[in-house]
Amino acid sequence: MKRSLIAFAAALAAVCAFGGGAWDANVADFPRLAGEKGDSARIMRAVEKAGTDGVVWFPRGEYDIDAMLYVTNRCSLLLHSAAHLVARAKMKYVLFWDGAADYHALSVYRPDGSVYDNANLFIKGGDIDGKGLASCLAIANAHHFTLADVTLHNGLVAGLCVTRETGGHLYELVANNVYCKCTMSGLAGNVGIDCQVADSHFTDCIVVDYTKGIRTAGGANRFTRCHVWGGTVPPKGMGFREWSDFYARRKVLEASGKWTAEEERAALAKGVPEMLPGSVAFECIGDANVFDGCYADTAEIGYDVRRGATIINSGFYNNPRMNLRKSTAIVHRGGPLRVAFCRFSGGAKCEKLYEGGAKGVDWIANSVDGGDGMAADAARLFGAR
Repeated sequence: MKRSLIAFAAALAAVCAFGGGAWDANVADFPRLAGEKGDSARIMRAVEKAGTDGVVWFPRGEYDIDAMLYVTNRCSLLLHSAAHLVARAKMKYVLFWDGAADYHALSVYRPDGSVYDNANLFIKGGDIDGKGLASCLAIANAHHFTLADVTLHNGLVAGLCVTRETGGHLYELVANNVYCKCTMSGLAGNVGIDCQVADSHFTDCIVVDYTKGIRTAGGANRFTRCHVWGGTVPPKGMGFREWSDFYARRKVLEASGKWTAEEERAALAKGVPEMLPGSVAFECIGDANVFDGCYADTAEIGYDVRRGATIINSGFYNNPRMNLRKSTAIVHRGGPLRVAFCRFSGGAKCEKLYEGGAKGVDWIANSVDGGDGMAADAARLFGAR
C-alpha cells in the first residue's frame, strides 16, 4: 500500500508539473475553423486566449504553418519534444516572438506606471522546420529570455535569429540545447545561429550543415560548449543516402587499411558537400565575445574574428572524409585576440593555422598538429613549441 501511495504521489506531481495550471491555453483545444487549411490561425487563437504573460502548450503532432506565427503579447511557449511546426508556404520566419517592450531604459513600465519585470519568459521544446521556405525562429525585445531544448531545421536564411529588426532591445538571452540542422539541399549560404544582440549566453548549442554556423554581430556574448560541423548534405549530384553510405564505407576501408590512393582520388572527384564551400564555423563580428569549450569542426574557416575575441579550451579540426581541402583555423581581421588552452588539428594535411597580422594576439599553451605545417606556423608566429 505504501509503495502504491508513493507511485500515485509521483504521478500526481508529474501531472501538476506539466498540466493542471502549467499553461493557460492548449493548442489542442483550438481546432481549425471552416476554410482553414493550415494551423497558424488556430495557434494564434490559443496565444490570444492565453493572454499577456500566459503560457501556451503544444501537444505532440505536426502543425502546418501557413502564415508566420507572430507572438507579441509576451506569451511563453511550451512544446512537446515531438511537436513539429513545419512551414508550408513562403514566409520570413515560421515563428517570430517579439516581446514588444523597449528595454533600452533601465526598467519597462506598465501603462499605470508600475515596473514590469517578468524576466523568465521562454520558448521550450519542439522542432521548428523552415523546409527551405522560411527561417525558423526569431526572438526580439526581451530581457532574460530562455530558449531551451528546441530543434531548428532547414532555415532558409537562418535557424535562429536573435534580432533587433523591430526596434527596441534584447539582452540576457539564455539559450541552451539549441540544435540547428539542415537535412535538405538548396540552402547553401544560410546561418545556424545569428546573434545580433549583446550580453547573452549560448550553452550546449549544436549547428550541423548551416554554411555559417554561429554568427555574433553583438558584443560580450558567451558561447560555451558549442559545436559547429558540416558535411552531411551531399555534394551536388548525389543523394543523401548515397553520400551517407559512401561515407560509412570509407570509414570501414580506412579502419581496415584498405583505403587506397585510387579510392581517395575517386572520393575527391565527387566534390565537396554542398554546405561547406564558403563555410565559417564561428563568425565573430562584434567585440569581447568569448568562446569557451567550443569546437569548429570542418569548415573553410574555424574562427573568423573581426574585432577581437577570447577563444579558450576550444578546438578546431577538418574531417578529411568530407573532401574539404581548404581550411584555416583562425582568420584574424582585427582587435585583440586571446587564444588559450586550445587544440588545433589538421586532418586532411591541407589546413592552415592562422591568417592575419599576428598583432594583438595572446597565444597561451595551445596544442597544434597536422595540417600544412600548422605546428611550424605556431612556432613562427607565436613562438610556440
